[in-house]
Amino acid sequence: MYVHVVKRGENLLQIGRGVGVSAEELIGINGITDEDLVPGLSLLVPTKVPTALHTYTVRASETLRGVANRHRVPERMVIDANLPLPVDGLPVGRVLTLPVPMNKRGAIEVNMRLEVQGEPEEVDTVEEAGACLSSVSLCAAVVEGDGELREPFFERGRLGEAIKGADLGRLLLIAPSDPQAAERVVAHGPTRRAFFAELRPLIGHDGYRGVHLEFTALPPKLRFLFTGFVRELHTRLRQWRGELYVSVPPMTESDEDHPRTGAYDLEMIGQYADRVVWNADEAYGRWDSPPTSLAPLHLIRRTLTFAQGRVAAGKLLLGLPFYGYDWEVPYEPDLSPSLVLQVPPVPEEVTERPGLIHWDDRALSPMFQYRDETGKKREVWYEDVRSLAAKLHLVREYGLAGISCHVQGIAPVAIWQMLSESFSVRR
Repeated sequence: MYVHVVKRGENLLQIGRGVGVSAEELIGINGITDEDLVPGLSLLVPTKVPTALHTYTVRASETLRGVANRHRVPERMVIDANLPLPVDGLPVGRVLTLPVPMNKRGAIEVNMRLEVQGEPEEVDTVEEAGACLSSVSLCAAVVEGDGELREPFFERGRLGEAIKGADLGRLLLIAPSDPQAAERVVAHGPTRRAFFAELRPLIGHDGYRGVHLEFTALPPKLRFLFTGFVRELHTRLRQWRGELYVSVPPMTESDEDHPRTGAYDLEMIGQYADRVVWNADEAYGRWDSPPTSLAPLHLIRRTLTFAQGRVAAGKLLLGLPFYGYDWEVPYEPDLSPSLVLQVPPVPEEVTERPGLIHWDDRALSPMFQYRDETGKKREVWYEDVRSLAAKLHLVREYGLAGISCHVQGIAPVAIWQMLSESFSVRR
C-alpha cells in the first residue's frame, strides 16, 4: 500500500490510470466516490510489492532522489504521498510518508474501544475490522455512585454474535457515570465492595476475558487511593483468571499535583496492569478544547519518551482516535464540536465546500475549513490513512505492544486495510 494525495481537478478514473489500478478498486479500498474528492484527500492505493507506510524526517542537504533511492521507493510514490513538495531541495525537518518495501510484517496487538449505542453500523464495523483485531473493549458498562454496574444491553443481539463470529476476546470497558461516582468507587469502602460483587459474575462466566478500566478524569488527591484500587482489581482478576487493561492520559512528567495526570502513578499502574493504554486522544483535540489535532505526533512522541523506562514497552498500547471533530470558528467554549466519523468528512448540506485539505507538518494530521448550511465557518481535524500510518510508525520505533483504537461506532474502511497490510495481528 501507498498513499496518493488528490490534486486539484483529479477524478478516480485519472488517479487509477496513473497508479495502475481500477477506479473500482480505489472505491472499494477507500469507501469514497468522485463526489468525495477534495484536493489534499489521502487515498490508499494497493501495490504489487508488499509495503508498509513509514515516516522519515529530512536531514540537511538531502534530495528527493536521495531519499527515494535510500529507501528503495520510486520518486513518484514519494511525491504522490507528500504533496506539496518543493522542486529545489527538501526542507530540513519535513516528515515524509514513505511506502517502504516490507520483507516481514511485525506482529502487534490491536485492541478496539468500541462506543456502543446499539446501532447497526457497529455490527458492520466489527465485521469489517474483525481480522485486524486482537480484542474488543465494549464501552457499555457504567459504574454508578453506589457501586452498581449497569450491564451491557447488547450482548444477545447482532453485535454480540458478530464479536463471537470474529473470535475476538471481549473486554468489559468500565467508566464512571460521573466524577462523583468514580471518586466513591475508588475511595469509599462499601461502594468498592459493591462494585466488585457486581463485577464478579461478568468475568469468565459471562464471556469476558477481563476488564478495561477507563477512569481518566480523576483529581490528583485520589492518586494513592486509585493505585490501591488498581492493585485490588488486579488481584481479584488474577483469582478470576481475567486480564486488566488500564487507560491513562499521556503525560510528560511525574507531577502529583497536575490536574489531568496527577492521579496516575504510572510506574505502579504499569506493575499491576496487563496493558497500559496510552490515551493520546485524551490530552489534545478534545470536545472541550479549541480546534487542533486530536493526536499530534510531535506531542505523542514526547509523552512516549517519558513513558520509556516507567512502563515496559511490551505492556503499552498507543490509544488512537479513529474519528475527528468539527468545530465552529471562532471557537466558543460553550459550543461542543460535532463528531466526524467518515472520510472525507464533508457534510452534504453546506454553502461552501472545502477548497483544500491542509496537512499539518508537525502534528502530521489533516484539517480543513468549510461553511455550513447557515453560512457559519467550521474547522475539522480528523485522522486519515496517512496520519495514522505516522502514529503506527511510533509503535515500531518504541517497540510498543500495539494500539488501542477508539471507534465511535464506525470507522473508514481504508484504515482496516492499511492495518492488515502493515502488521500481523496477535490473537
